[in-house]
Formats: sequence, structure tokens, C-alpha cells
Amino acid sequence: MSIIDKVKQLISIMNENDLSEIEIQEDTVKIRIKKSTDGYSNTVTSTTVPPVHPARLELEHPTHVISKDSENYGEIISPMVGTFYRATAPGADPCVNIGDMVNEETVVCIIEAMKIMNEVKAETSGEIVEICVNDGEAVEYGQPLFRVKPVGRQT
Repeated sequence: MSIIDKVKQLISIMNENDLSEIEIQEDTVKIRIKKSTDGYSNTVTSTTVPPVHPARLELEHPTHVISKDSENYGEIISPMVGTFYRATAPGADPCVNIGDMVNEETVVCIIEAMKIMNEVKAETSGEIVEICVNDGEAVEYGQPLFRVKPVGRQT
């Protein structure tokens, strides 16, 4: 079965069971589909899956981390390997700029992986103080994309 057929089948399952998100993994292919008010967002990745030790489970998928050498600023990190884009479409305004306030649901950028555009949400609240990646640059899993001054913290 092709990837497209699997995605169509998963969307059908989501609609039949009134699900907002579904994720499957078969061998080295992982498919995640999330329904939002704007429609479907999906991610298909092919990876070599390392064994996960229970004590390290929390560290395997961080959404933001506190950097020790950056005055307790948070980092929004890349959830996948792909190409970083600051805007949702060519010629559009960037999703966020330095000085912008974000919350957990704010879309901060797009990462293109396997011709699929994936929205990346801040998943933290605060002020964008640094953009760590240039538009159109390749990013790795876990690479810092933005530095965020958390709400309520003073430097």
C-alpha cells in the first residue's frame, strides 16, 4: 500500500471515529495526521528508530528546553528534520519576528519534510528574542529554532 493510500485510509478512520489526531508507525515509516479548524496537517517521516529506554523517554521528544548558558531563555526546537521557513507561503509575512509574544498555540514557522509543510507551534509562552535559523535552511531534529524569554521572567 502506498503512503498516499495509507494517509487516505487514516483520514477515513479519523472521520468515522471523530478523531482529531492519529499517528502510526510501521518499521521506519511514521505517519501523523492532525485535524485542525484549517483542515488536515500531516507528517510522514522515514527514520531509523533507536531503542527508547524508559528513563530517557522524556528526553527523546522535547518541545522546548531551557538553555543553561542563555539566562534561562527557552528554546523552541525542531521536531523533525527538514527545511525551515519563517512564513507559511512564499512572499507572506513571517509567522513571528523578534519581539513578538507567543503562546503554546502560536505557529512560529513551517518545516518542509518530504514535500509536506508542517506547522511548528511554540508550545511555550513568552517573547521571541532570537531566530536561530535562516529562512530556507536545513534543520535537524532537536536543533534550536528560536529563543524565547518566558513570560514573567526578568533578565
